[in-house]
Amino acid sequence: MRKGGNAVDAAVAVGYALAVVYPAAGNLGGGGFMTMQLADGRKAFLDFREKAPLAATANMYLDASGNVIEGLSTEGHLAVGVPGTVAGLGYARAKYGTMIARR
Repeated sequence: MRKGGNAVDAAVAVGYALAVVYPAAGNLGGGGFMTMQLADGRKAFLDFREKAPLAATANMYLDASGNVIEGLSTEGHLAVGVPGTVAGLGYARAKYGTMIARR
């Protein structure tokens, strides 16, 4: 923060650091939420939870009779969500942070 960063920059840095040193607290393969109150009083909320793949359908876990197929939504390739952590933290930094990304 001494180099021009703000609390959002710090939160994003902590989020990435936790993904490495304490993955159970936050990880790159998951998602999350961020609630902010900015220095000027504005409030913002970001939802970057995992989401279903674009090809997902409302009835993909149902049999031909419309009954739930047990375990299909919790095991196997159809149980996978698209992670949102990296996109969410990146968006927070780009929109609300003050540090310029270094390459």
